[in-house]
Amino acid sequence: MMRLLRIAIAVSLLVSPALLLAQRPITLGSIAPPNSLWDKALKEMASDLQQVTNRRVRLRVASSSQGDEATIVRRLKLNSTQAALLSQTALAEIDPVFNVLGMPFFFQSDDEARHVLSALRSTFEDALADQGFVLIGWGHTGWAHFFTAEPVSTLEDLRRAKIFTSAGDDAMVQWYKENGFDPVPLAVTDVAMGLNTGLINAYPLPPYAVMLVQYYRSAPHMLDVPLAPVINALLVTDRAWDRLSSEDQEAFLSIGKEFEDNQWDEVPRQDREAIDLMRGRGLTVSIPNEAAIVTFRQTADKLTSSMRGTMVPQDIYDLALRERNSFRGQ
Repeated sequence: MMRLLRIAIAVSLLVSPALLLAQRPITLGSIAPPNSLWDKALKEMASDLQQVTNRRVRLRVASSSQGDEATIVRRLKLNSTQAALLSQTALAEIDPVFNVLGMPFFFQSDDEARHVLSALRSTFEDALADQGFVLIGWGHTGWAHFFTAEPVSTLEDLRRAKIFTSAGDDAMVQWYKENGFDPVPLAVTDVAMGLNTGLINAYPLPPYAVMLVQYYRSAPHMLDVPLAPVINALLVTDRAWDRLSSEDQEAFLSIGKEFEDNQWDEVPRQDREAIDLMRGRGLTVSIPNEAAIVTFRQTADKLTSSMRGTMVPQDIYDLALRERNSFRGQ
């Protein structure tokens, strides 16, 4: 018996501390609602990663159970959470270069947005690395559209609305004000209250997300002019990353790429289905004519350019604009 005990102790001493750390689960935080397509996709990714790495890398997905995104970022810095799917708004709190991803009317298609993401990837990776994070891949929440309590069809209509803006996003609040809009900063958890009390009467969100939270019941009109793709980043802390073998890091990146591709394929389809479903429940969709859309975009381009050197660093804006125009053949 003593001999077996001595053998067990000897074996335990041979196990490297790095291996023990690698076997510790990586907690991944996000604000994705339970059973939403994002929550399911994250859990599928976790299952695939565990299988491919023979359980050496285990992800524990904690969607919507770790508070808002500001809380998730704090937990990342404290190492109580080691990975996350963060929205562009949260990313911009880490580094303002990510504001380029949320510029209204800057992109016109998913392909265009993904081209710019690819072209600027090293810039984004460096920005995250400076803060202790590794970029795994890009998620997609859909294209934000304005949902309003009253029908709107022009930018002037929107200027008369009280628009929900994420609390803490001071740069966007200031931009709205400087361009004649009426932003109302609120926590995401207070949007329903704001709609029900009239504190806000307009908000920009993707259709599938609106369907999940049923905000369309208080704001039953949608302007069918895509505002911007709501882009997320899947990232992991460098402390968690460094404890993985190079083989497992490659597996993580490969499965992260599959997650990214699936998101950009699946989310647009879900958005279209969500619009059809909400229409059946009373949503009205305003579709501007071609001339109105041209006017809308010309005005919007001037508004977007005002972000250069203010919300978005000048060099990042210029690089994104050059890559976008290159994609368009301009």
